[in-house]
Amino acid sequence: MKLVNCDKDYWEFVRTLRTHPDNKIWFYTQSKITSNQQKKFMENNSDNYKICILENTPVGYIGLIDGHEITYCVDPDYKGKGIGTFMVNEILKEGIDAYVKIDNISSQKVFEKLGFEKQYYYTYKNKKII
Repeated sequence: MKLVNCDKDYWEFVRTLRTHPDNKIWFYTQSKITSNQQKKFMENNSDNYKICILENTPVGYIGLIDGHEITYCVDPDYKGKGIGTFMVNEILKEGIDAYVKIDNISSQKVFEKLGFEKQYYYTYKNKKII
């Protein structure tokens, strides 16, 4: 497995994973993202994304939102093969803080495998509240 830069060839792959029905529950918001919307977003943000390649096939992506919040997604056909763990481990080498939705059990397991401990807190309008 390896991570490669998210060049234009992968923008549609990211959109397809992001909008895949099996991945719907993992995102804060879910909507039909058009190819044009994806293109505009990636023109400004693709430097913050990496694509996971397994045997010459893209199988997932990982990115940073606002330079610190991790977002990642694995192709449903490749879940349970350590891809999420690999991608998160690689991106954490850059000293990134991580946040996981409380109902995202799969991501919690990934972070626990990497030595993280659960800490719960509430947010209000994107501000941390203890």
